[in-house]
Amino acid sequence: MGGRGEESGVGDSLLEVDRFASSLDAEAARYWSLHRTRFEWLANFACRCAPENGDYRLLDVGNSFQTVLLKAVLPYSQVDTIGFFDHRFAVGECSRHIEMDLNDAYDVSRWPKLEGDGYDLIVFAEVVEHLYTSPEQILNCLKSLLRPNGRVLLQTPNAAALKKRLRLLSGENPYELIRLDRTNPGHFRELTVADLRRYADRCGLQVESVWMDSNLIDGKRFDRVCDHISRWLPGPLRGGISMSLRLV
Repeated sequence: MGGRGEESGVGDSLLEVDRFASSLDAEAARYWSLHRTRFEWLANFACRCAPENGDYRLLDVGNSFQTVLLKAVLPYSQVDTIGFFDHRFAVGECSRHIEMDLNDAYDVSRWPKLEGDGYDLIVFAEVVEHLYTSPEQILNCLKSLLRPNGRVLLQTPNAAALKKRLRLLSGENPYELIRLDRTNPGHFRELTVADLRRYADRCGLQVESVWMDSNLIDGKRFDRVCDHISRWLPGPLRGGISMSLRLV
């Protein structure tokens, strides 16, 4: 990957978003605190992918804190969003939002039609597990929005993490019930690295890199202990997956 020397800029931007998060409600501020390390990693990845010529177009699936952070650390780049719009995380008049229920990706006629150029990087972070439509259809939809050699950065919880395996062994279901709120239904299906590799292969996307981590600071004592232990264990036992998919 190419990119710019951006780490100090990400650090400064994190402090900006810290202040922004503190102005929101307690639940949103807690979410930022829980995912802060993941957001920092994501922002550094986006900066490393940035071309030297400055023509950099990003699409964020589901605008949230990472949208604000990406715009702060890459102020001269185009940062657009797709999905359900959350007005709290709007990032400027020059940015475009594509309103879409990603579950509608099952129907090709509902895919967005871009008027101009595609995107260098699509951030698909902590979303796929909330969708009931097959990831194959959703990835094909996102693939249609990429520039040549563009990337999708996919982040999602690991369905086979240590804490989930231990809960299953104890007879407890590690996955929550589907919620009543259709706009925030919880997790329909969590995935493993092997699952994601199969979907990528079916979509003609190259798996460029895979990272496994346990960066989330969960409020439950059991999960915190498991996440801490899993940092020293093989990747498949860790809590989170980050995967870079390349259009070739």
